[in-house]
Amino acid sequence: MTPPTLTDLARWLGAELDEPEPLRRDGPAEVRRLALALEPTDLPPTLEADALFLHRSRRVGNGWPGLGVLAAHDGFDTHLTTGPNHRLARVLGWTEVEEVVWEGRVVGISATPPQRGWASFRAALHAELGGEDTSWSPEPPSGALRLALMNAMNPALIGHVAGLGVRVYLTGQLRPSAVGAAREQGLGVVALGHRRTELWALRRLARELEGTFPGLETRVYGA
Repeated sequence: MTPPTLTDLARWLGAELDEPEPLRRDGPAEVRRLALALEPTDLPPTLEADALFLHRSRRVGNGWPGLGVLAAHDGFDTHLTTGPNHRLARVLGWTEVEEVVWEGRVVGISATPPQRGWASFRAALHAELGGEDTSWSPEPPSGALRLALMNAMNPALIGHVAGLGVRVYLTGQLRPSAVGAAREQGLGVVALGHRRTELWALRRLARELEGTFPGLETRVYGA
């Protein structure tokens, strides 16, 4: 199988993640092996690879000489972690997916999970993402679940999604300043974990790249 070029990978990342300049450093034209990590500190000092993908690339410096460097930050966060992550919605079988708009920006999605019970809903999240930081159930705990997957957590957003009929608020990190508002609205909360969601995103990105470019072998570091 013909491996992709570095330009092929940069073009795909730019289109899929809305990333304007994913190619940060030139390297070999053909990429047979791609190493993926969140940041340079997750990588060993030497790599058997032709190129790197990094979520946070600012400190790559002159490390790993000869390897091309690809990166995506904002687009990676938007499309693959918390917020309007339609990929995660598809994987978990969420339906009736709608984008949540706040102050003119898309800040997340609302959706209906296939599970009707709180315990089975959390179990599905854990099975896919590997756990959570903390959570509590909505009040009352029974009844159909409607969730929001959001890229931030504050009292204003809590009130906004509650007005949309959301009963469960999913985000990366729990913000103490928003806990009172969530309790007052009777919302369940799941803080999935910032790094946990990023690592899910990295693994998902690796699978999609291999599926798109059959001549490419990927390896994820830091997971």
